[in-house]
Amino acid sequence: MNNRKEKAGTDLRFRRLTILCGWLLCVAGFLAGAFMIFGVSGRYNLRKEAVSYAAGMRKATQAQEVAPEEEEWQEGWVRYQGKTWRYKEDILTFLFMGIDREGIVTENASSGEKGGGGQADALFLVILDPYEEAVKILPINRSTMTQVICYDEEGTGRNTLEAQICVQYGFGDGGRKSCGYQIEAVRKLLYEIPINGYIAVDMDVIPIVTDAVEGVDLTALGDVRNEKKEIILREGEQVHLTGELAYWYVRDRDVAKELSADERLERQKQFLTEFLDKAGEIVRQDIMMPVRIFNEIAGRAVTDITADEIVYLAATAGNYHFDADQVYTIPGESVSGEENEDSEFDEFHVDEDGLFELILELFYEPVED
Repeated sequence: MNNRKEKAGTDLRFRRLTILCGWLLCVAGFLAGAFMIFGVSGRYNLRKEAVSYAAGMRKATQAQEVAPEEEEWQEGWVRYQGKTWRYKEDILTFLFMGIDREGIVTENASSGEKGGGGQADALFLVILDPYEEAVKILPINRSTMTQVICYDEEGTGRNTLEAQICVQYGFGDGGRKSCGYQIEAVRKLLYEIPINGYIAVDMDVIPIVTDAVEGVDLTALGDVRNEKKEIILREGEQVHLTGELAYWYVRDRDVAKELSADERLERQKQFLTEFLDKAGEIVRQDIMMPVRIFNEIAGRAVTDITADEIVYLAATAGNYHFDADQVYTIPGESVSGEENEDSEFDEFHVDEDGLFELILELFYEPVED
């Protein structure tokens, strides 16, 4: 009798365990399915805006949309130096903007006065290239001289002037309107390339995202000072950047020094390279890490990238390769304020031919004749 009771108890426990395992498998399956659907939704949202484009590349002095066989010509092709190129439509591009302003960058930010929205002191175009399965970065010097549109309080563009690209952000509200203005300035500079998404943050998020990947290791490219002008890092020093150290490494700039923005840009490029390398390692082990960072900085950011898009991008870019060779440089020449005959500000003047060829390299592929 006791044996039968023990056997019955064992069978009951086994059935309960089987039912529990079944429920756990169902829950796991549901979560996996939901995650997949979430990612698919993100992929659709990002891709639906993709368009074939070539209008910005149609410059009579540089590219000719003329094919040897007109009936074979396709939309999105350009002709340059005897070779035909087509735009790689599946590429995704995202503009990162680091904003220098008083107060936190938010969706409801208000500048209060013209130019009060701040300046885009850090501009990086992140490129996801599925053709090469690569992440590429195109930094844009804040001092790049380009056509900036002057908007009034109603958002009407009154006139244009040649100015540093970073000031375009300040003609908006410090929020979404400013982001829209800055994106258009970048698109015009880069021959109207599509931009699939953006994120603008104040520099105070640097410690947050750096600590999220447990810091980055690098060799300091120059002396770095804090708000008291005290040297906290020296050139050549091997350092593990976290928190405030990371903040000042990408933020510090001696405005009294010639071409100090160029020096800071080199530090920012170095930091971003090391950060992305470290983040890539973590994402391959924990795909939800970018979502957690995204949620943590959401209150200090303006973006049109949604959580489902973050999931898709993390899953996709996590499998792409990235190294320092994939950080590109816009060709051109820097002129310091002391050398500048027209103004007292540092300026970066783009080499238009070199930029045109760089755009072809990054966003186009040759068409086989």
